[in-house]
Amino acid sequence: MEIYEPHGQRFQVALEFLREGKSFVFDGVRFVLAGQQLVVAIESSYWPNLSEQTAVADLHRAINVAAYLAKESDDFASIYQNHAHVFLLLNYYGHGGEVEAARLVDGDLVWAKGMPQARGAVQHIVGREAR
Repeated sequence: MEIYEPHGQRFQVALEFLREGKSFVFDGVRFVLAGQQLVVAIESSYWPNLSEQTAVADLHRAINVAAYLAKESDDFASIYQNHAHVFLLLNYYGHGGEVEAARLVDGDLVWAKGMPQARGAVQHIVGREAR
């Protein structure tokens, strides 16, 4: 389900979907509850020219969209505050398929196994510039 505003009846339905384990999309960012985790996934806007800088930019956008929803909706804020967050960078390759490119782990950018950028480097990106 795609929503366009963080309020109103459609948004309330999206939150109910979220509580039921279904996903919704807002501003190009997908949200789904998986157990005790809120998974926040964004498609790479730079594929196939993915780099550390572009991954950081996309993941920061996902963080900002989630923070915006939490600021605009008390109901979403409650969900956001009561679940661990997993931020994923994905590449959609058509026909509904997707592959994980990277994720944030404790504020660090971690490349998925098999990604050319995954040379064992982990970058801290939350709260300061990537190193």
